Formats: sequence, structure tokens, C-alpha cells
Amino acid sequence: MPTLNTGLTISGGYSDKVRKTLFAQLAGSVKSGSLDSKEVARAVAELNQTLYKILVEKLKTGKGDVVRIRIDYDASEGNVKWLWKTLKIEFFKRTPDEEIGRTVDEALAELGKI
Repeated sequence: MPTLNTGLTISGGYSDKVRKTLFAQLAGSVKSGSLDSKEVARAVAELNQTLYKILVEKLKTGKGDVVRIRIDYDASEGNVKWLWKTLKIEFFKRTPDEEIGRTVDEALAELGKI
């Protein structure tokens, strides 16, 4: 089974990354005519709608947070079918710069570096 893997990407751009990744993975099948680009676009839309509900509505990710999305799929007989049980989402919450700066300053002060 092929796997779509977005790599690390900001949450605000996951949908573009999903689209680009799937189209790149299936470019040979589209070029050979065994798969229609409209079917790839339909599959992308289906996955992105599901991911929106999970990432935005359920997990409340911010646009600056980082995600990695992995899911297996089957591309045969002119269709792309997602294997939903294989969906894995890694989610990394962004810490505000002010909080990081404050923590760095505190640590440096404790260590006598400033």
C-alpha cells in the first residue's frame, strides 16, 4: 500500500501539502491514463474535509502549529480509496515567542550567564 506522508508542515498549510503530495505520488498513474486527475482531486478533497474536522474543529490547532499526516491508500481500478484505520496525525503546539524568551532569560539568569 502506498502511504501519503506530508512531512512536517504548519497547520495552516496542511491542505496544500496533502494536495501536492498526492498529486506528486500519483503523477505517473495520471500520466499513463490509469487514473483521472479528477479522481485524485476528489480524493484530496475527501481527505482534507476529514482533516479539517479533526485538526480545526476537534484539536483546535492554530495556524502556526505543526502537523505531520500519514495515511495509506489504494489507487486501483481508477479510484483512490483511503484506508482510514491507518490515519496518523502528529501535532506539535507552537509556544509563543514571549514565553520562550522569558524562559530562556530565566534559565540564563539561574545559570549566572546574564
